[in-house]
Amino acid sequence: MKSLISKIKQLNWKVKILLLAAAAMVFASGAIVVSEQPGFCNSCHIMNNYYDNWKASTHSEVNCLECHLQPGLMGHVKGKINGLSQAIDCIVGRVGTKPSATILDESCLRSECHSTEELLTKDIDFNGIKFTHKNHMKKEVDGINITCGVCHSHFEGDEHFSVNKDVCFTCHFLNNPATNEKLVKTSCTSCHEVPNKVIQRGLVSINHSEFVSYKASCEDSCHKKEIQKTSEIDDRVCLNCHNFTDAEKILQADNRIIEVKEHQYDSIELHKAHTNGHKVECFACHGKILHGQTEVTSVTDMLDCQMCHSDTHQVQRTIYTTQHPMQDTQTDRVLSPMFLTHVECTGCHIEQATKKPGALDSFGKVAKAVPRACDNCHEPGTGQQYISFWQGKIKKLHEQVNNRLKKILNSLNYETDEKKVKESTEKITQAKELVDSVEADGSWGVHNFKYTESILLKANEIISEVP
Repeated sequence: MKSLISKIKQLNWKVKILLLAAAAMVFASGAIVVSEQPGFCNSCHIMNNYYDNWKASTHSEVNCLECHLQPGLMGHVKGKINGLSQAIDCIVGRVGTKPSATILDESCLRSECHSTEELLTKDIDFNGIKFTHKNHMKKEVDGINITCGVCHSHFEGDEHFSVNKDVCFTCHFLNNPATNEKLVKTSCTSCHEVPNKVIQRGLVSINHSEFVSYKASCEDSCHKKEIQKTSEIDDRVCLNCHNFTDAEKILQADNRIIEVKEHQYDSIELHKAHTNGHKVECFACHGKILHGQTEVTSVTDMLDCQMCHSDTHQVQRTIYTTQHPMQDTQTDRVLSPMFLTHVECTGCHIEQATKKPGALDSFGKVAKAVPRACDNCHEPGTGQQYISFWQGKIKKLHEQVNNRLKKILNSLNYETDEKKVKESTEKITQAKELVDSVEADGSWGVHNFKYTESILLKANEIISEVP
C-alpha cells in the first residue's frame, strides 16, 4: 500500500489529475447505479411505507425511476439533478414528512408498459362499476387535466399506484360553484348496471324491474341519499401544505396572482395551480365524499322534513343573530349577551309541550321556552323578573308604531296625489315588514331585547319619512 502511494506521488501532475478524474467517474458511476436501485429510496425513513407498499404492488418488478423520471435522456438527467437536491435536503433536515410525486403520462403509456389503444377500447368492470378510459383520457374538468395520476394514487390498500375511488366521487358528485351544476354530468346507470335479481332486505323484497317499468329515476327516488357531499372548502385546509403567509395572502398560478383572502378566484384557476405539474389529491382539499349505503334505515328516517319545512324559524334566527334583511348591513350589530356566550335554542326551550289548540296535529310536541330556563345560568328568579319587563316594553312600543301605521294607511284613502301615494306606500311597506317581523318572532324582545327595540325604532323612523 505504501509503495503504491509512493509511486502515485512520483507521477506527473497531469497524470495525477487524469487518475483523479477517472476515480471520480468510477465513483459517480457507482453512485448513479446505487442511487437508481429501489432500496436506495428506502434509505430515507419517510419513504419506508411507500417502499413497502411498492414491494407488495403489481408494479414491484418495475424500477422506481422507470415511472418517476420523465422518459428520455434529458428527463433522466433532470431527475438525477433533482434527486441530488432531495438527498441534500434529507441530509440537512429540510425534508417534509409527506412526500409527493408526480408521474407523467409518458411514463405510463410507453409501449412496454400500457397500450393507449388497448386502454381506449377496453371496457373495465371495476368492482361492479362500469368504467372506460375513453371518457377520461386527455379530458379537462374545471381546469383539471385528467392524467393517469389524477385517478391512480398510492392511498388505497396495498397497491402502490391503484385507483382511489374518492377521486371519482369528487369529480362526479361535486357541483361547480359558479353554475351550481355537476362538474361531470352523470347518473347512477352511468357506472352501475340495474340489478336483474330480486334483492331481499329483511322482510322486504326489491325487484328493480318494477321501478324500471315505471321509468323511475334512481338518483331522484330510492337512492336519493346515496351521496353525502362535503361542505365548502375551508380556507384553513390550505395550511396543510402552505405556510400561513402564502395561504392567507396569495397563490400563484399561470404567472397570475390570485387573492385568496378576498376570495377573488375561481375553481378553474385553483385547479390549474394545484394539478398542472403537481400531484395534489382532490380529496386533500375537498374531503371525502361518502357514497354507497352501508345499512338500511326505516322510511321515516329517510324522510327529509326540510324539503318542505325549510327555514321555519328564519325570523327568530335573524332577530337572535341581528341579521334582519331590512336592517342596514353597516349598522353596528347589537348582539345579545346570550348570543355572544353561544346559548343555543335548546338552552331556553327546555319544556316539551303540545301545540296550540287548532294546529294541525302530527302527534308531535314542541320545545317551549320557559322563565325557569334562565335559572340554569343566572340567579333563581331572573327569568321571572326580566322576561315580563322586556315583553311589556316591546309590546307597548310595537302597539305605538303599529297604530301610527294604521292611521297613515287610513289617511291614504283620502289622498289624490298618485305620486305621493306611491312614495308613501313604499315607506309604509318597509315599516310594516319590520313591525310584522317582531310579531312573527313571538318572543317580544326575549331573543334580543335591544335589537328588537332598534327594529321598531327604525320602523318608526321610516313612518316619519312618509310625505
